[in-house]
Amino acid sequence: MIASSNQNCPVRPSFSALLPPEVRQIDASAYRNASGLDSGAVLVVGSAQSGGQIAEDLAQAGRTVFLATSRVGRLPRTYRGRHISVWLVLSGLLDVTRKEILEQGPIPGRPLQGALHTISLQSLSAQGVVVLGRLTGVDDGRLSFSDEAEAHVRHADEGSARVRSQIDDYIARNRIDAPEAEPDPAETIEARLPNPPIRSIDLAARGITTVIWCTGFTGDFGWVRVPDVLDPHGQPLHENGFASVPGVYFAGLPFAITRRSGTILAIAEEAALVADDIQRRLVRIASDLPIQ
Repeated sequence: MIASSNQNCPVRPSFSALLPPEVRQIDASAYRNASGLDSGAVLVVGSAQSGGQIAEDLAQAGRTVFLATSRVGRLPRTYRGRHISVWLVLSGLLDVTRKEILEQGPIPGRPLQGALHTISLQSLSAQGVVVLGRLTGVDDGRLSFSDEAEAHVRHADEGSARVRSQIDDYIARNRIDAPEAEPDPAETIEARLPNPPIRSIDLAARGITTVIWCTGFTGDFGWVRVPDVLDPHGQPLHENGFASVPGVYFAGLPFAITRRSGTILAIAEEAALVADDIQRRLVRIASDLPIQ
C-alpha cells in the first residue's frame, strides 16, 4: 500500500527562480499567519482554495495584497440551509467518475471555497485585494500578468451557479423541503478590478517583499522501487487506485475513482475496495497451497 498521496511536494513555476533574492518566497503549506511574514506588500499566486483563504487572511490583517488569479471554479459555503458539502454528497455530484471528468478535459483543481463563509474574487476585491490576471513571467524584478482577471471572476461565478442549479434540480426531483435560496453577499457584490488591467508590476516599486505560491502540489514517489508503477514523470500509474503491478495500491489520490477521491469522504469506500482485493488474493494463494 502506497499511502503518501500526491500532495506533498509544492509546485512552483520555473520562472520563480528569476525573482530577486531579497523577495521571500514561501508555499501555501508554509503559511501560518500574516505576522509570520516580512513587513511589506504580499503577492499571492493562485486563486483556488488556499490562495483565496490566504489572501483574505492577509487583507483582514491589514496587509497590502496582490492576487494573481487563474481559471478555477468556486463554491458557496452554504446553500439552501445546508453546508455545500452535504448537498454535494446527497446530490451525487461527488460521485462523478474519473473517466467522466477526463472526458471533459484535464482534471481541474479544487475550487475556491471559504472555511467559514463564502469567498469569491469579488469579495476579496471589496476587501482591498488587488485582483490580477494570471502571472505569466518575471523579468529583472518586473512581473507580467495576463488581462484575464475579469474572465476568471466570470468563470468562478459560472461554476458556482452551475453547482447551485444542479442542487436545485436534485431538491426538486426529490421533493425535499429546503429553504429557498438567499443571496450570498460574497456572490452578489460587484468586483472591483483595476481599470485598465494591471499587466506589469515592479516588485520594488510596489513594496512587495513576499510571494506566496498557491500553485498546487505533486507527489514524491522517488522512494518507490517497484518497477512499472510510475509514469515517466514519477507519478502513479493506476486505475481506481490499483497500480499496474498486481497487489500494489495507491491510497488517497485525488480523483482516483470519483470526484470525492482524495477527501475524507472517500476513505471508507476506497479502503473497502482495497481490502476486498487483498482478501481475494489471499484466498487464491491459500487455494494453491498443498493440503497438510
